[in-house]
Amino acid sequence: MTDYATSVNLQDPLLERPSTEISYITAKSIPISTRYGYVLVTQQGKPDRTPIVTYHDVGYNSATQFHHFFAFNEMAAITDNFTIYHINAPGQEDRANPLPATSVYPSMEELAETVNDVFNHLEIKTAIGFGVGVGANILTRFALKYPSKMYGLILINGVSRGINYFEGFTLKWPTKDMPQTTWTDPLLTYLIWYHLGFETQTAHPDLVQSLRRHLEENVNAKNVIKLLNSFLKRTPIIMERPNEMNKNANPPITLTCTIMHITGFTSPHKDDVIDTNDKCDPTKSSYVEFSDCGGAVLDEQPAKTAEAIRLFLQGLGHISHMSIPKYSIANRVAEQAAENKRRNGSLGRISRRGSAPFDSVDSGLYRRDSQEDDNVGDDYYGHELQLRVDSFDDRNVKL
Repeated sequence: MTDYATSVNLQDPLLERPSTEISYITAKSIPISTRYGYVLVTQQGKPDRTPIVTYHDVGYNSATQFHHFFAFNEMAAITDNFTIYHINAPGQEDRANPLPATSVYPSMEELAETVNDVFNHLEIKTAIGFGVGVGANILTRFALKYPSKMYGLILINGVSRGINYFEGFTLKWPTKDMPQTTWTDPLLTYLIWYHLGFETQTAHPDLVQSLRRHLEENVNAKNVIKLLNSFLKRTPIIMERPNEMNKNANPPITLTCTIMHITGFTSPHKDDVIDTNDKCDPTKSSYVEFSDCGGAVLDEQPAKTAEAIRLFLQGLGHISHMSIPKYSIANRVAEQAAENKRRNGSLGRISRRGSAPFDSVDSGLYRRDSQEDDNVGDDYYGHELQLRVDSFDDRNVKL
């Protein structure tokens, strides 16, 4: 076991309750010793409710990735009805002290084990996971190893493949474990692309400046590089889609919980998200793609993301008392689908690999995938979509 000296800042100003957000419940910090070092967990929401466990992406932490998102007005019903535990990877909290030079940073598999240690410490029996990027990869590994402890997964820009040769060669120099704690331009450039993508950098220069300022002022560069190196040395997540044609085949290694994959239309990780979705059980996996959005889903489309999460939680049987707003994404998609059906008859099938958002301004694309998609006709697919359209009238919506 590698024993890190704790670098937890229990008085993190980002965890203080904003006076203008009445529905937000103040977070409290919980330092936990795991077999691979100390981690800081922040608890948000009301206690003794259904737990949601989050895990952040590289270059972020629980405060900067999730705090403001869960304080968003559209997330009030979730904050009020769930207990949210935000896990920080070792050394990733704001203004963290440098991790010991002699320490070996945990691998992705070991970071997944720290999640299990957190569950045991907090006495969480089962939870809903919410991970972004690296955090999505870690929670996926955890859910595969401990399937009974995760019954729902929300994965933003989730990657399941290993590192390829070109990626590793390109990033070898920028991510070299430097003796100093300052950033290099190549590494900053890579992380900005990783989080935003090229299109978002052009369309939203304010996000670029905000991200650069955050990386330079709020996080320890050497600690971030350690986490990034673990991600770049990751092994592929071995899982496969169940064989629906051969029920007698050996049970595949796959996620058994309900999953929602989220990405943006121009996200640099979109193909990886589709690939990960392809490996999941189509009866339990949903794919959500937001148009007019790149890699920073929580920053670019927070309202749409909040609504997708609410619908997902309703599908799991939670917060069913909440009605869908009149001008919600779901109703806009439903209205557009119904109008297309009225004009054109049965709806044409949406290409699986092609991105076909309904509207580049204010719509999201919700759909499930199936191995049998390639064998069904337009009439069947149109009927399936119409059933989905009709389901939006029900408060307990299942994606």
